[in-house]
Amino acid sequence: MGMDVGAKKGPRSDINITPLVDVVLVLLIIFMVLTPLMEKEIAVRVPEEQDPTQIVEPPPPDLLQILFKVDEAGVFHVNAETLTDENAAERLKVWYRAAKAKEATQGPPVIFFDADDKAKYSRAMKGLDLIRDSSPGWTIGMMTEKLAGAASGTEPTPPGGASPAPGAPAAPGAPAAPTAPAPANPPK
Repeated sequence: MGMDVGAKKGPRSDINITPLVDVVLVLLIIFMVLTPLMEKEIAVRVPEEQDPTQIVEPPPPDLLQILFKVDEAGVFHVNAETLTDENAAERLKVWYRAAKAKEATQGPPVIFFDADDKAKYSRAMKGLDLIRDSSPGWTIGMMTEKLAGAASGTEPTPPGGASPAPGAPAAPGAPAAPTAPAPANPPK
């Protein structure tokens, strides 16, 4: 604040704007320097033309459920089909198109994800990324417990008679298959 040597007594009500101008100029310089650095580029990937000689094998026609499994060795499986890292994304797209085609009768495309307890975390995450990147329309169901039928090797048969993939859960809304009761008196 400035001092007034004149005849005025008491506090002075004038605002000293010099510090305000200094702060505003410093902020202006900071924003002028940082603005060009904050521009982000958007990566655009143009779809590549598919080779007409490459034939994509369709999934089985009696598709009820899709189970994506990562085994102990880190190998990906979709139902009974083993996938490699090179063909996994393309095969998942094919499976999605098949599930999408049956959306009217089977509901929206659902894929069940099951990672073996001993599978590496990075492989499980790569599998989830492959599912997500293959199509945003997937509904991913996480399998957290082993099914009772999977442990004994017997799977319940869903309505319609077709067997689901090994380890796949029963169809949504389908009644659970009755299990045979244990004998009352086991043989000795």
